[in-house]
Amino acid sequence: MNDAAFGAATSGPDHPRVGGSGSVPAMFRRPRALRDPVTFTLDGETISAERGEPIALALLGDDKTILARSPKLHRPRGPSCLRGGCDGCLARVDGVPNVMTCQKPAQGGEVVVSQNVIGSRKADLMRVTDWFFAQGIDHHHLMAGIPGLSDVMQTFARKVAGLGRLPSEVLAVKPARRIEFDVAVVGAGLAGIVIASRAAAAGFTVVLVDDGITIGGSLLAAPTHLAETLAAYPMDGVEIHTTSVAAGYFFGDLLVAAPAGAIVVRARATVFTTGAHDGVLAVPNNDLPGIFSARALARVLHAGIMPDGPVAIVGDGFWADEVVSALAEHASLRFAAADVIAAHGTAGVKTLEVRDGKTTRKADVGAVALALRGAPTFELAEQAGATTRFDPAGGYAVVTGEGGRLGETTWAAGECTGTPFNPWVIRAEAETVAESLLSALSPR
Repeated sequence: MNDAAFGAATSGPDHPRVGGSGSVPAMFRRPRALRDPVTFTLDGETISAERGEPIALALLGDDKTILARSPKLHRPRGPSCLRGGCDGCLARVDGVPNVMTCQKPAQGGEVVVSQNVIGSRKADLMRVTDWFFAQGIDHHHLMAGIPGLSDVMQTFARKVAGLGRLPSEVLAVKPARRIEFDVAVVGAGLAGIVIASRAAAAGFTVVLVDDGITIGGSLLAAPTHLAETLAAYPMDGVEIHTTSVAAGYFFGDLLVAAPAGAIVVRARATVFTTGAHDGVLAVPNNDLPGIFSARALARVLHAGIMPDGPVAIVGDGFWADEVVSALAEHASLRFAAADVIAAHGTAGVKTLEVRDGKTTRKADVGAVALALRGAPTFELAEQAGATTRFDPAGGYAVVTGEGGRLGETTWAAGECTGTPFNPWVIRAEAETVAESLLSALSPR
């Protein structure tokens, strides 16, 4: 196997050591000064952040890679997707449990506390369960049927597992309201921005819903492309609801869970641009802190947060190239997904075990970027009546007709339809859907 196939350094003044002891820790640092700093606390420690950036991102910038613990075996968890699709950044924020800190902007003064630990997030005493049951544990059947012991075991299992304690205060009941628009677009990534902008420019009333802190979707990890997109497709006239989850589609109405309460959206046309879940690597220890999707790591790097060790890029495509570009002179390695056998580390990833001909080697890494095929986020469109197809490479995807149509009043575009992320391809697809939408909508 040649050096390129095994993983020669693609950048950096020195080639990182391959086949070493795994001594390179998964650590991060932010070398540049903050422009608009605020502070919050994590378990009593003061953390500095850029105002408005996700709390999880600020924690990475302060070298806090372990933010959570898995519910049952208490294994260490860290951010891996930065889009609210994993449990690696869950924490208690201002008395509210299970907050996805990647979706919570730092405004200053927040009190962030680790949850579901005995000890600390770095040294959780309940990790001992993982050591005793290295192959996992089915507590439902452990000592089942033994009088007395069965009930004790179930009680114990419920107490050591879970996702945090109840909120410190009773949450107030929030109001619900109904709004009507010509066009509702779900997902404020590239495709959603293009379609919402085109519809608003044509004189239609448009609402754009997204669960992120701000619009941009995946393009938040490619800021140059995001700036170019917003310049070409301004949001003038679009009503934008961020940090709002499109929770369901019922009889033509879109149910949105927004910070101020529930919103029922009735629209003449609904467009689903819900994107895709990041791909994962099916190998042992694929959930160690320091292992990210390539898109997520690109966002970390563009925020000026750098790992101390070399970055292993697994896979290829747009996000792999974006990571390489953001790394600049920082050392990186390239691997094919099929060559990765396992990740190794205790508190975070330290080495990747990879095939090297007929043998295997371990490569020291500071972080891992997985540039793999995503799984389309098809669920909401399917609830709205869309047909889906199964692709072994990416999972279920939304099936569209001519012009992206799903039905009489519904459309879909982008990664949720199975299109791999490529900004130029998705932009062209969104333009086609916008034309179909506009030709179907009659003026009021």
